[in-house]
Amino acid sequence: MTSSQLHINLQAIAHNYRFLDAQTGPSTQTAAAVKANGYGLGMEAVSTALYQAGCRLFFTAQLDEGVRLKAAFARQGYDGAQIAVLEGFRLADLETYQAYHLTPVLNSREQAEWLAAYQVKKQSALPAILHIDTGMNRLGFGADSHVFLSDPSHILHQLELSLVMSHLACSDDPSDSINGFQLEQFTRLVQPFSHIRKSLCNSGGIFLPSAYHFDVTRPGIALYGAMTDPDMTDSRLLPALRWDADIVQIRKLKKGERAGYGGEFMAKTPARLATIAAGYADGYDRALYQPNRGIVAKVEIAGKAVPLAGRVSMDLLIADVTSLSDSEIASASKACLIGAHYSLAEMAQDRQTISYEVLTDLGDRMTRLYDGA
Repeated sequence: MTSSQLHINLQAIAHNYRFLDAQTGPSTQTAAAVKANGYGLGMEAVSTALYQAGCRLFFTAQLDEGVRLKAAFARQGYDGAQIAVLEGFRLADLETYQAYHLTPVLNSREQAEWLAAYQVKKQSALPAILHIDTGMNRLGFGADSHVFLSDPSHILHQLELSLVMSHLACSDDPSDSINGFQLEQFTRLVQPFSHIRKSLCNSGGIFLPSAYHFDVTRPGIALYGAMTDPDMTDSRLLPALRWDADIVQIRKLKKGERAGYGGEFMAKTPARLATIAAGYADGYDRALYQPNRGIVAKVEIAGKAVPLAGRVSMDLLIADVTSLSDSEIASASKACLIGAHYSLAEMAQDRQTISYEVLTDLGDRMTRLYDGA
């Protein structure tokens, strides 16, 4: 086992899925975004837990993720799961989509034409999802292509579509007027596809009025117990991880001695420091120690929160444990870096970023332990 461990609570992720599913009506299916290696927590393990909780529609970002997930489900004998790839495809990818029964998301007229030609060549349909951009201006059929959506002779209407989707840009802010604009745009643009299921909501959209829910919701970050805006995080969402790391040394400093790169920490009194086996190579950002800006993250040792003491380095952190007793220091072998004392949302706030980035920055060299196993 490595000296830094992520304890991932799959039961909490399953609970969060069921909670999010309960926020919409019985006719609305809840899918799951498991891209970026399951938001850093391990796509195969997370998706297995979600499948067991009832999820049958999964979204990855890239084709190789979809292939890996399909193989993982096949090993476990899980049938009936649909895996969609959000970033669409290149022409050369279509054989792989067909071979692994993956669902491409169509983001452009060119992709629709490629798929139509491929189906004619193969004499078989490859189901796809149509993505209509309604204001995100990132992926999907943009405003310059909207006219084709209502043209019954366009190639789109000859394809086998399983879903028509769009993506909310500001669902984490219910007061933002773009939410209503996107809902109106989506409702109007999907009218020619009345017989096909619709999807607009990401995590934040699930907490908007039911008019946004349509037939499928696609939560991502909420499955892992967080939201873009920490103030939106529902207390019924359970945190999905704890990050522990080994304490590898205790140091004694005299008054005036300094520690860490640049010697930024200076002991104002005799001090004791704990060196912890985690650093920015593991995703513990250097921005978490900026005393000149009032940002000094805390770690938990022996059940007590103690502050960092010096810059975060590649593989190591230093914490000031002067406030702990001899017995507490002697009994402590690990420090908790994300947990009850210092949440994912708090770390994101101190880094001036969002929980998504914290999760997906978590390093590959850490041991990932699932439900204690």
